[in-house]
Amino acid sequence: MATGVYSSPASRMRSDKKKDSQEIVEIISANYIGDFFIELRFNTGKNKIIDFLPIFHQYVKGSYLKYLAFNNFKKFKVKNGNISWGRNEEVIFTIDLLYDFPKSTNDEILYAIK
Repeated sequence: MATGVYSSPASRMRSDKKKDSQEIVEIISANYIGDFFIELRFNTGKNKIIDFLPIFHQYVKGSYLKYLAFNNFKKFKVKNGNISWGRNEEVIFTIDLLYDFPKSTNDEILYAIK
């Protein structure tokens, strides 16, 4: 009498399809627009222009504020599906923050542009 679990090729295929439906969201490209605005393109087909000034003010502290200088800010990189600044990815923001930014209308607004 054989013991164990048998898995048909069809059931393995269905299992693999479920994994594919949970695609990992990544940034595929980023273009500098002006000031602190960068257009992000995601592998989901979504494009979004984000003002990074409020994000930098909220999350970046200390010596890493040097990336707020325009010359340094423009030197961002897209690597491994993320946007980062610095040789060793000294400043990096999570994809879940950027993909749905701002998350709600209750987010703090640091300034307004006329």
